Amino acid sequence: MSASDYLLYTGLFAAILITQLGTRRPDGKRLLLPVAITAGIGAKYLKGLPDGTAAHLLELAGLGAGLAFGLAAIALITIRRDPGDGRLVTIAGWPYAAVWTLALALRLGFAYGSTHWFTRQIASFSAVHHVPPATYGTAFVIMVLTMIIVRTIGVILRGPGRRSQHQLPGLADRPPPRPLSTPVPQGPIAGIPQ
Repeated sequence: MSASDYLLYTGLFAAILITQLGTRRPDGKRLLLPVAITAGIGAKYLKGLPDGTAAHLLELAGLGAGLAFGLAAIALITIRRDPGDGRLVTIAGWPYAAVWTLALALRLGFAYGSTHWFTRQIASFSAVHHVPPATYGTAFVIMVLTMIIVRTIGVILRGPGRRSQHQLPGLADRPPPRPLSTPVPQGPIAGIPQ
């Protein structure tokens, strides 16, 4: 990876965290902008997917890693209604940021290591299994894109139909049930002959 690639991935990481960390209102722009940015970046790497079984297996590994990290990220987002106006909000804290940081560190660590620490091993593996060098970048782009898409779909699926934990379908207009500790009124009941 070139220095511009490192900056690009780090900038994308920063943009994702800046737009998603904390309490946010999930609107179309906030949800789809990271997908669009990653897809635009991915167009550079995904123009021609490398051929070969090993290449496709590495791409599937990127897809699997993106799915795993995306599911972990969505599990760490709280989605609730704002008590003030009833609109949905997402709350993503430091555990969410840690998942994204770990995913970035693994990608950048592999990219750096493949050119500085284990260059011969990667070259040997690639030669033996007929893996074009572009496959690794493609796998990482697929990983990031999958991660972002899973997060976006997760927020969309968990969002609009979400009800308050105290609100059940058809019960919104009924008064809450009386607590069991409230005494039952004694004496004549209206409408029942005594």
